[in-house]
Amino acid sequence: MVVKDERTAMTSDHGRTLELLWGGGERPARGPKPALSVDKIVRAAIDLADKEGIDAVSMQRVAAAVGKTTMSLYRYVSGKDQLVELMMDYAAEDAPPVPAGQDWRADVVAWVRAVWALLERHPWILRIPLHGPPSGPRQLAWLEAGLRAMSGLGLTGGEMIAAMTFLDGAVRELARLGLDMSEAQREAGVTTQEADADFAAALRRFVDPVRFPTLASTVADGTFDPEPGADTSVLPDLEFGVQRLLDGLEAYARRRET
Repeated sequence: MVVKDERTAMTSDHGRTLELLWGGGERPARGPKPALSVDKIVRAAIDLADKEGIDAVSMQRVAAAVGKTTMSLYRYVSGKDQLVELMMDYAAEDAPPVPAGQDWRADVVAWVRAVWALLERHPWILRIPLHGPPSGPRQLAWLEAGLRAMSGLGLTGGEMIAAMTFLDGAVRELARLGLDMSEAQREAGVTTQEADADFAAALRRFVDPVRFPTLASTVADGTFDPEPGADTSVLPDLEFGVQRLLDGLEAYARRRET
C-alpha cells in the first residue's frame, strides 16, 4: 500500500511538472499580478546554477535571489526536484539551429555543435542524472531539430531516434569528461597543456612496449605530446566520432537502398 501511494505521488508530481512545462500549470491569481511566478523562480535558479553550480541551488537560496520567503516558493513548485526538472527544460530555451535541408551531414554537425555550446553555457546540466526522455517543449524542440536534420538520410523513425540518442549521449559524456578534467586541473593549479605534457611524460616512463606494444607505438609517434596552439579539449574527439558515425549511417542507408 505504501509503495502504491509513493508511486501515485510521483505520478501526480510528474503530471504537475508537465503542466508547468507546457504553460498550463501556473496557478491563477485573482487581483493584481503576483510579484512571483514559476518563470521568475526557475530563471533565478538557473542564474544561480550558472554562477555556482547545481549544488548551490536550494529553495532557500532561490528564495533569497527573488526576494521572497522559502515557503512562498512552495506555492509554485513542490520542491528542489521539480525545480531542477523545470530548470533542465528552461535552460534549453535558445532556439536550436534550423536545418537548411540541403546537406543532412552539415545539418547534423550543426546540431551537435549547438548542443555542445548549450552544455558549455550551462555545465551544471551535466551533473543532473537523467531519469527518462525529454518531456518539456524546449527540449523536445531540440529533438525535433535533430530529427529534421537527419531525416534527409532516409532512415526509419526508430532508426533516427536511436541515432539521435547515441549522438546526444556522446555529446553529453564527452562534455562531462571535459568538465571533470577542467575542474581537476583547476584544483591542481595546472593548465591543460601542462596536464597533457605530464601525462605524455608518464606514458614514456612507464609504458612497457612488450606489454603494451600498440600504446607504446602511439606514445613514440608523439600522439600524446601537446602541440602549441592546438585545441586540447575533447571537442576534436567529438568531431571525429560524429563524422565516423555519420559515415556509418550513410553506408548503412546506401546498402539498404541497393
